[in-house]
Amino acid sequence: MNKKYEIKLPKSGYIQVISTILITFLLLLVLRKDDFLSVFFAIILFLCILLQVVMLLKKILRKSNELEITENTIKINHIEVPIEKIEKIIIQGYFVQSIGIKLYGRKFISMDLHFRFNNNEDVNIEELKQWASINRIKVTSGKIYRWI
Repeated sequence: MNKKYEIKLPKSGYIQVISTILITFLLLLVLRKDDFLSVFFAIILFLCILLQVVMLLKKILRKSNELEITENTIKINHIEVPIEKIEKIIIQGYFVQSIGIKLYGRKFISMDLHFRFNNNEDVNIEELKQWASINRIKVTSGKIYRWI
């Protein structure tokens, strides 16, 4: 079974970018003091948040958003994961469903392994579930806890 799907970033990625920018501006308003320590802290904070926003925007604006399912692996945006490393597949949501692939030994799902289908979501999710059942991978519904 070799199949390719178009995928996109879950809505939580967009929400994370917007909330990070808002929090940055609010923190900079609070830290408007002129002493050296406050200025130094504000610069470090701004650089860290700017790095986070740039990384998220890079993922949002990525041109090749593709999921490829083969017999023994699943490949998401050129990241290949063998079935032996996959603990379970989590489906979050009802109307707008996003999928997270949880690996063995990890508590959180990597942002690279969290996605949603671009077109024909219901059909594609059913095909993913069939692939998972053939490879004896557990598919659950629930909350996806993600790490950036």
